[in-house]
Amino acid sequence: MSDLDKYRKILDHESSDLNDELAEFLKNSANANAPKGKSKEDIWNNIESEINEPKASIPIWTYLSIAASIALIVTFVFIFSSNDPIVPKQLSFSTTPAESKTIDLPDGSQVILNASSTISYMDQWDREVTLDGEAFFEVVKGGKFSVITNIGSVEVLGTSFNVYSRDSTFEVACKTGKVKVQIPSKSLEEPLTPGQTIRLETDTVKRSSLDTELVGKWQAGEFYFSEQRLSNVLKEVERQFNVSISLPDTTDTIFDGYFTNKDIDSALEMVCLPLGLTYEKTGQTTYAIKEPE
Repeated sequence: MSDLDKYRKILDHESSDLNDELAEFLKNSANANAPKGKSKEDIWNNIESEINEPKASIPIWTYLSIAASIALIVTFVFIFSSNDPIVPKQLSFSTTPAESKTIDLPDGSQVILNASSTISYMDQWDREVTLDGEAFFEVVKGGKFSVITNIGSVEVLGTSFNVYSRDSTFEVACKTGKVKVQIPSKSLEEPLTPGQTIRLETDTVKRSSLDTELVGKWQAGEFYFSEQRLSNVLKEVERQFNVSISLPDTTDTIFDGYFTNKDIDSALEMVCLPLGLTYEKTGQTTYAIKEPE
């Protein structure tokens, strides 16, 4: 029987000669040698050997693979970012009441905006502008040039002309060259030569002629009218002087004449006197048109 079996029987109380077996077990335990611990020198030697042990190096192909992956990512980012669609932006220019402004277009054409007017076009220049109000155009020769309004449009190749588009009124006057006027609501497409005008007002189209020197004359502060309603004339006075003018409905007659925007009193006199009317200042920036008593 092995010593291990003897000691197991002693612990399990299975031995018949328990005293002799126990005595032998204790004797052998006393003579047993415990394993010796390591000295400090051995421990430090082991630590130093661990520190100084050469580590496994990373193969060069691993670095090349990482570099190639980064380069591929950068390439995709560049390709997709460079192919992003460029969203066109709209450029707008406006004037306030009593203000006019000159706008130089990308192709060298020029626009003079009248008071309370707005012109806009896309930064990806295609010789097309949108107008709300009144403007005089000096267009350089080139491809088709278009002026779009909410009522009608004008197409030219190189010329000078005036466009008026406010509320339900649309008027084009040609000064030089030739223009083509389109009014979709009237299925109208008509060319104009110097001195010719076409006007749409309250669903009525009117064609007329005028001295080319008067086309766009408002740039010099002179406003000419031919057979136009007094209410429309006074609206122009309001825009030029930034004032409000009241007019009785019964007094809205037809006006032929002009006014200048140098002085509000002079302008109102130039409008009222030919019609036998008077005016009164009712506030800091308000006026009232009156009929003679």
